Amino acid sequence: MPSGSIEVEVKFTAGPGTEARLAALGAALAGSSSFRDRYYDTPDLRLTRADHWLRLRQGAGWELKCPPVPRRGAGGSSHVPGALSPEPPAEGAGGSSHVPGAPSPEPPAVATTYQELTSPHAIVGRLCGVLGVAPVPGWDQVPGAVAGLGLQEFASFVTWRRSYRLGGLRVDLDQADFGYTVAEVEAVVGAQQEVPAALEGVMQLQRALGWDGATHVPGKMSVYLQRHRPRHYQELLRAGVLAGDPQPPPHDDNASGPDTPAPCGPSKVMGPAGAAEVEMGPSAGERQPSTP
Repeated sequence: MPSGSIEVEVKFTAGPGTEARLAALGAALAGSSSFRDRYYDTPDLRLTRADHWLRLRQGAGWELKCPPVPRRGAGGSSHVPGALSPEPPAEGAGGSSHVPGAPSPEPPAVATTYQELTSPHAIVGRLCGVLGVAPVPGWDQVPGAVAGLGLQEFASFVTWRRSYRLGGLRVDLDQADFGYTVAEVEAVVGAQQEVPAALEGVMQLQRALGWDGATHVPGKMSVYLQRHRPRHYQELLRAGVLAGDPQPPPHDDNASGPDTPAPCGPSKVMGPAGAAEVEMGPSAGERQPSTP
């Protein structure tokens, strides 16, 4: 993904006919993969309460997903080095607050912007800005900063993914090892003014795949925290980073565990429909919110 790109993404839950519909629309299978994600935060949750998500992804390395500028009053300074905009981010993580310049009719409030930092220098600078500390020698790489800042792993799970391509759009069908399936359509653009058209294209494909936009589908992290870290989940609800779901999505008792890979085909990705988000792509390098 080119530096400075923006991901326009809509989350949904695929049905049994999703892959057949993709094939009928001319989508090509781009491949299948599996990977483990590990997420890190301070013991008092200052990063995630500020809507910052530090992730170590197997095969991809360290990434920090965050708003273009930090939340005010959410565990950090009001300025972060490298922030892209003086405007505060919309409330919530990965869900449905309005994107400037995006169409506002239906569905209302469906997008947020996220910057995705992959350069060690950018990640460490942003972490230090949010936590209000100065970097020290040895923090030029992320592991050194993680240790020095006292960050701890709070989530770890495996995802099995099947990906499709249709023109400039990508469709990912994901199954997490804790028994949750979710899918997404995404487009990548190079500038903020391209977001509205990209969002419309994503929504059109989503409608063609059977989504009416009426049902909120949380992201994997939201569901993981709700099931396995309920106190953390409640903290993020209180901070306005997450919008709670009335009931946790049902657990799939047939889902494979973290050490037992399973196919992520049509039989593994089933259900109703979705939510949306827009993410800022690499720099220098699960609104009805849902986390990354």
